[in-house]
Amino acid sequence: MAKPENRTPIPKAPFWLSAGGLIPFVVIAGAMWALPIPYTPQLLFWLTAYAAVMLSFAGGLHWGLSMLHPDMSEQDQSVFMAWSVVPAVVGWISLLMPPKTGLILLIATFVVQYAADRQLAQRFQLPAWYLRLRAGLTAVAVLCLVLALTHLARS
Repeated sequence: MAKPENRTPIPKAPFWLSAGGLIPFVVIAGAMWALPIPYTPQLLFWLTAYAAVMLSFAGGLHWGLSMLHPDMSEQDQSVFMAWSVVPAVVGWISLLMPPKTGLILLIATFVVQYAADRQLAQRFQLPAWYLRLRAGLTAVAVLCLVLALTHLARS
Protein backbone atom coordinates (compact mmCIF):
# COMPACT_ATOMS: atom_id res chain seq x y z
CA MET A 1 0.00 0.00 0.00
CA ALA A 2 1.31 3.45 -0.92
CA LYS A 3 2.45 5.65 1.92
CA PRO A 4 0.51 8.92 2.19
CA GLU A 5 3.70 10.99 1.73
CA ASN A 6 4.22 9.22 -1.61
CA ARG A 7 0.90 10.57 -2.84
CA THR A 8 2.22 14.14 -2.97
CA PRO A 9 0.70 15.72 -6.07
CA ILE A 10 3.01 16.25 -9.00
CA PRO A 11 3.55 20.02 -9.31
CA LYS A 12 1.82 21.60 -12.30
CA ALA A 13 4.94 22.68 -14.19
CA PRO A 14 6.66 19.27 -14.29
CA PHE A 15 3.34 17.53 -14.93
CA TRP A 16 2.28 19.66 -17.89
CA LEU A 17 5.75 19.99 -19.40
CA SER A 18 6.16 16.22 -19.18
CA ALA A 19 2.72 15.60 -20.64
CA GLY A 20 3.62 17.91 -23.50
CA GLY A 21 6.82 15.95 -24.02
CA LEU A 22 4.75 12.83 -24.62
CA ILE A 23 2.76 14.39 -27.47
CA PRO A 24 5.35 13.60 -30.18
CA PHE A 25 5.52 9.97 -29.01
CA VAL A 26 1.75 9.52 -29.17
CA VAL A 27 1.17 11.48 -32.37
CA ILE A 28 3.99 9.87 -34.34
CA ALA A 29 3.25 6.32 -33.15
CA GLY A 30 -0.42 6.85 -33.96
CA ALA A 31 0.43 8.28 -37.38
CA MET A 32 2.48 5.19 -38.18
CA TRP A 33 -0.69 3.15 -37.82
CA ALA A 34 -3.05 5.67 -39.41
CA LEU A 35 -1.10 6.76 -42.48
CA PRO A 36 -0.22 4.70 -45.57
CA ILE A 37 2.93 2.53 -45.44
CA PRO A 38 5.03 4.90 -47.61
CA TYR A 39 5.05 7.36 -44.67
CA THR A 40 6.47 4.79 -42.25
CA PRO A 41 10.22 5.35 -42.83
CA GLN A 42 9.98 9.11 -42.21
CA LEU A 43 7.71 8.69 -39.20
CA LEU A 44 9.99 6.00 -37.79
CA PHE A 45 12.99 8.31 -38.09
CA TRP A 46 11.11 11.11 -36.34
CA LEU A 47 10.03 8.78 -33.54
CA THR A 48 13.42 7.19 -32.95
CA ALA A 49 15.21 10.55 -33.12
CA TYR A 50 12.78 12.03 -30.60
CA ALA A 51 13.14 8.99 -28.34
CA ALA A 52 16.94 9.34 -28.47
CA VAL A 53 16.68 13.02 -27.49
CA MET A 54 14.32 12.20 -24.61
CA LEU A 55 16.69 9.49 -23.37
CA SER A 56 19.45 12.10 -23.34
CA PHE A 57 17.28 14.36 -21.24
CA ALA A 58 16.33 11.57 -18.82
CA GLY A 59 19.98 10.62 -18.37
CA GLY A 60 20.94 14.25 -17.94
CA LEU A 61 18.67 14.49 -14.91
CA HIS A 62 21.12 12.22 -13.11
CA TRP A 63 23.98 14.59 -13.89
CA GLY A 64 22.07 17.57 -12.52
CA LEU A 65 20.90 15.76 -9.40
CA SER A 66 24.44 14.48 -8.80
CA MET A 67 25.84 18.00 -8.94
CA LEU A 68 23.28 19.45 -6.57
CA HIS A 69 22.33 16.74 -4.07
CA PRO A 70 23.87 17.63 -0.70
CA ASP A 71 24.06 14.02 0.58
CA MET A 72 25.86 12.52 -2.39
CA SER A 73 29.47 11.43 -1.93
CA GLU A 74 32.05 12.05 -4.62
CA GLN A 75 32.00 8.34 -5.49
CA ASP A 76 28.20 8.37 -5.85
CA GLN A 77 28.45 11.52 -7.96
CA SER A 78 30.93 9.76 -10.23
CA VAL A 79 28.67 6.72 -10.64
CA PHE A 80 25.49 8.69 -11.37
CA MET A 81 27.30 11.18 -13.63
CA ALA A 82 28.88 8.32 -15.57
CA TRP A 83 25.46 6.71 -15.98
CA SER A 84 23.95 10.03 -17.09
CA VAL A 85 25.80 9.95 -20.43
CA VAL A 86 24.90 6.34 -21.26
CA PRO A 87 21.31 7.01 -22.45
CA ALA A 88 22.53 9.73 -24.85
CA VAL A 89 25.17 7.46 -26.37
CA VAL A 90 22.79 4.50 -26.60
CA GLY A 91 20.12 6.74 -28.14
CA TRP A 92 22.58 7.88 -30.79
CA ILE A 93 23.71 4.31 -31.47
CA SER A 94 20.06 3.27 -31.90
CA LEU A 95 19.80 5.72 -34.80
CA LEU A 96 22.68 3.98 -36.58
CA MET A 97 21.14 0.50 -36.35
CA PRO A 98 18.52 -1.20 -38.49
CA PRO A 99 15.08 0.17 -37.48
CA LYS A 100 13.78 -2.85 -35.57
CA THR A 101 17.04 -3.28 -33.66
CA GLY A 102 17.15 0.43 -32.89
CA LEU A 103 13.61 0.35 -31.51
CA ILE A 104 14.40 -2.64 -29.30
CA LEU A 105 17.49 -0.86 -27.99
CA LEU A 106 15.49 2.30 -27.25
CA ILE A 107 12.78 0.31 -25.44
CA ALA A 108 15.35 -1.51 -23.34
CA THR A 109 17.19 1.69 -22.51
CA PHE A 110 14.01 3.47 -21.38
CA VAL A 111 13.34 0.53 -19.02
CA VAL A 112 16.91 0.52 -17.70
CA GLN A 113 16.79 4.31 -17.29
CA TYR A 114 13.70 3.94 -15.12
CA ALA A 115 15.53 1.33 -13.03
CA ALA A 116 18.39 3.83 -12.62
CA ASP A 117 15.83 6.47 -11.58
CA ARG A 118 14.49 4.07 -8.96
CA GLN A 119 18.01 3.42 -7.70
CA LEU A 120 18.67 7.14 -7.42
CA ALA A 121 15.37 7.77 -5.63
CA GLN A 122 15.91 4.89 -3.19
CA ARG A 123 19.38 6.06 -2.21
CA PHE A 124 18.83 9.81 -2.11
CA GLN A 125 15.93 11.95 -1.07
CA LEU A 126 14.08 13.21 -4.13
CA PRO A 127 10.61 14.73 -4.37
CA ALA A 128 7.97 12.10 -3.54
CA TRP A 129 6.31 12.62 -6.92
CA TYR A 130 9.48 12.12 -9.00
CA LEU A 131 9.23 8.35 -9.51
CA ARG A 132 5.51 8.48 -10.26
CA LEU A 133 6.16 11.06 -12.94
CA ARG A 134 9.06 9.07 -14.41
CA ALA A 135 7.02 5.83 -14.31
CA GLY A 136 4.21 7.38 -16.32
CA LEU A 137 6.55 8.95 -18.83
CA THR A 138 8.48 5.72 -19.28
CA ALA A 139 5.31 3.67 -19.70
CA VAL A 140 3.92 5.92 -22.44
CA ALA A 141 7.25 6.21 -24.26
CA VAL A 142 7.81 2.45 -24.17
CA LEU A 143 4.23 1.74 -25.28
CA CYS A 144 4.62 4.06 -28.27
CA LEU A 145 7.93 2.46 -29.24
CA VAL A 146 6.39 -1.02 -28.91
CA LEU A 147 3.50 0.09 -31.14
CA ALA A 148 6.03 1.29 -33.74
CA LEU A 149 7.94 -2.00 -33.50
CA THR A 150 4.68 -3.95 -33.88
CA HIS A 151 3.80 -1.86 -36.94
CA LEU A 152 7.19 -2.61 -38.48
CA ALA A 153 6.79 -6.31 -37.78
CA ARG A 154 3.45 -6.28 -39.63
CA SER A 155 4.70 -4.45 -42.70
